[in-house]
Amino acid sequence: MDSKVAAVVQGFTALTPDQQDEFVTAVNRYIKGDWLTKDRIRKDSARDWITHVDLGPTSQNCPCCGR
Repeated sequence: MDSKVAAVVQGFTALTPDQQDEFVTAVNRYIKGDWLTKDRIRKDSARDWITHVDLGPTSQNCPCCGR
């Protein structure tokens, strides 16, 4: 399995069932969407991620990538 795919699978399995449902819904919207929908989802996801990133030091590893 590709390392990026493995990282996503690892992150997915760490989610709660409700979070997993939300993720699957988002992925399905992306896959079934036209180019405009996909572009909007990419931009919205990036904006949400950027506004919620904590760049402070942490003693815990990232649950998605393990770093």
